[in-house]
Amino acid sequence: MPSSASMPQPIYLTADIRRIEGKAGAVTPPLMERAGAAAADLAAQLVSVRGKDMLVLAGPGNNGGDARVVAKLLQEDFFRVTLATKEDEIPPDRRWNLVVDGLFGIGLARPIEGDYAKLVALANAQPCPVLALDIPSGLASDTGRVLGHAVRATHTITFIALKPGLLTLDGPDHCGIVSVANLGLEPNALVASNAWVAGPELFANLLKPRPRNFHKGQAGSVCILGGASGMVGAALLAARATLMLGAGRVYAGMLASDAPAVDPVAPELMLRHPDEALGMELDALVVGPGLGQSDRAE
Repeated sequence: MPSSASMPQPIYLTADIRRIEGKAGAVTPPLMERAGAAAADLAAQLVSVRGKDMLVLAGPGNNGGDARVVAKLLQEDFFRVTLATKEDEIPPDRRWNLVVDGLFGIGLARPIEGDYAKLVALANAQPCPVLALDIPSGLASDTGRVLGHAVRATHTITFIALKPGLLTLDGPDHCGIVSVANLGLEPNALVASNAWVAGPELFANLLKPRPRNFHKGQAGSVCILGGASGMVGAALLAARATLMLGAGRVYAGMLASDAPAVDPVAPELMLRHPDEALGMELDALVVGPGLGQSDRAE
């Protein structure tokens, strides 16, 4: 079942996902059947108004096993499914309503080449939606780096929890719409996560209601240090964002000698010489936007 949107979503490296799988290895039904069922349900939804013809690409490992379960369940649900492990198993000139990418999952450690690269290219050439299982084939799970060739999916159903590669580097350009199927597990109960998606739910417990008798001095003081010559805008943008996030007093310590004295977009910002800004009583200091690499910046 999909994970709850009201809870902070954990992110796991491949090694930690493997630890979770190891601890849940004896569950009934097995994780592969659960993953296949979740993916088959989503596949059926994606083609409900398009047609019944599906191409399922299955690789040699666990990801291919998931794909085979998907193909079996879809066939039982009266979809017309072609399961292929090689290019010559795919009917030429066939029009598909959905391609399911089950070639390689999070265990991929080397670039995709040869016949598998041809299957990736074939998937990417289809005008129909492409559903990737766990992670688009060819994408490094821990980094989001493309390993030689990678599937460009319109949808990705990832199993157990999110992985960094879905969210970073090339990941967002290859994953499309990402959904999480936790397979009936509570990942944090098995292996504690060290990272979470930075959504509002992550900070909900920290955002206390403000009294009506309230002024900006009760909302903290922040200084943005940066804005060297030619990069003043970076510091201004960061300072404006700080105001929008609810900080009370926001100072911008600008290194540029020609920095403006006031921000016409957010005149409540207090633009200062860096030495003056650092002399203020601060709750937080942000160093870097437009700082540059000059001796003064150092």
